[in-house]
Amino acid sequence: MRTALLIAALLCLASPGFATWSVIAIDQKTGQVAIASASCVDDIDDGMRDAIAVVVPGKGVAACQAAVDRTHQNHALVFQEMQKGTDPHRIIEMLSADPQFQSRQFGIVDIEGRAAGHSGLLNSFETLFVPGHVPDTGVYYQVLGNTIRSGAIRKGAQAFVEASGSLTDRVMAAMESIDANGGDVRCSCPPAESKPALPCDNKHAHAAYILLANPADSSGSAESNGKYAMYIGVTQPAPGRAQGAKPGESLNPIKTLRIRYDAWRKNALAN
Repeated sequence: MRTALLIAALLCLASPGFATWSVIAIDQKTGQVAIASASCVDDIDDGMRDAIAVVVPGKGVAACQAAVDRTHQNHALVFQEMQKGTDPHRIIEMLSADPQFQSRQFGIVDIEGRAAGHSGLLNSFETLFVPGHVPDTGVYYQVLGNTIRSGAIRKGAQAFVEASGSLTDRVMAAMESIDANGGDVRCSCPPAESKPALPCDNKHAHAAYILLANPADSSGSAESNGKYAMYIGVTQPAPGRAQGAKPGESLNPIKTLRIRYDAWRKNALAN
């Protein structure tokens, strides 16, 4: 028994979990790609984006989540293959060579509207991905999550389709729906007040982000740190975190993401 527990502990240390929900989407008419994610992992500024997102402006977008690939070899493979225009199903086949493939979750959507995903058999309930197309548009999406409240991912996909507005308006609607329907099952409001004291708003995540890339945007030194049209990150308040929730915002990162997204949207429309 002790040996089994020790092995389990070592496996957790070797491949830490990153229970998450993500929404990835593309718009063929504008060439834009977008991704948003949230998780009960209380990460540093940009930490969640760096751990999950793969963005190829004008080509496609992907989420690499669940057991975290700290080597970023999977992220690099997805990035390189999307640049080449490789079919997402073929990319998933290539990723299956990873020894921890059954502990991972992947979602990929490219500008051709092709989508593929994988939810490893070793991930906790509920783990799934839901791809789709918004009728009469060039918008394709995939909503995926692991260790998520039952039914929340499908409701998020429905919210994406039923929303109106821009690509990121739809992404935000899906993120809010998943949060409202239970989100990540591992966290809720803390027993004590935060410093500064902020409303908790029935949160189901600690951190979140949303990112939008236009076709002409440039990639960076990694798979998700380029110069994009929009990137907004939210973490819990802590010393040294520029993205931490602030007075007038919420400990629920989806609520704070909405506040910051609306401010960005207002400024973008004004300019």
